[in-house]
Amino acid sequence: MKKRKTDYLMLLPGIGYILIFIVFAFISMAAQSVGFFNYTGESAFSLEFWKNIFTKSFIDDLLYSIKIAFLTAFISIILCYPLSLFLQKIPGRKTILSLIKIPLFVPGLVAGFLITNIIDYQGIVNQLLMALNIIQEPLRMRNDSAGIGSLIVQIWKNVPFQMLIMYSAIESIRKDVIDAARNLGAGRMKTLFHVIIPLSLPSALVAVIMVFIQTFNDFSIAKTTGPLYPTTISNLMYQYAYTFFEWNNAACIGVLMMATSVLFVALYTIVSRTVVRNRQE
Repeated sequence: MKKRKTDYLMLLPGIGYILIFIVFAFISMAAQSVGFFNYTGESAFSLEFWKNIFTKSFIDDLLYSIKIAFLTAFISIILCYPLSLFLQKIPGRKTILSLIKIPLFVPGLVAGFLITNIIDYQGIVNQLLMALNIIQEPLRMRNDSAGIGSLIVQIWKNVPFQMLIMYSAIESIRKDVIDAARNLGAGRMKTLFHVIIPLSLPSALVAVIMVFIQTFNDFSIAKTTGPLYPTTISNLMYQYAYTFFEWNNAACIGVLMMATSVLFVALYTIVSRTVVRNRQE
């Protein structure tokens, strides 16, 4: 059936509302990064603000943000696959899924404080390890330089989100396709790697991208459980804007954050399509 041009007008209330804020916000931020809309001085074109932000502190914060986002996205998806497959076959899976979704309703700041009580210097984990004589003194897992504490919270928060996507994707695979693979002699592992994973790979792509962007731009969890240095670039952006009142420098970081997210999406999409194409050949 041929679509009419008026059909696309039905999308305007939703898409238009979103695009207006995205486009105008990005244009304003990009203009501010080159000297316009200056809240603390004269507004004029200048690349001075871009020169100011490329410091060792910024590079360290950027690399830390990418590391935590990358590890969170891929560790979470690795945990989600076997968990989603396991839940397909057990009774009471709806109840278990409801319990797994609980972290989705916990705000990031609250989640940071909850996990902090567990992994803190005198937290439950350290007390248990010392009681079992595994360690002699408490381990530093909160605000550690490697960001392990922040990574633990991010995985706890994002695994349920990816589960919503991956469980539905695996459940939607037709059973007759799996039965056909079994009838042709494919065992469980071959069925997994040659049927289930390829068919659910597009959903995994979406899950990884969304978690990466969400974690890369995180503020609250990194603030409560992350290292004092380096920190995430969202925290650095906040410092520039609200501590030093250097809004133009903060705008430069905002532009770079959006560019990094778009670049990751583009690269990951190219790699995933290449992998799928090679498997099909």
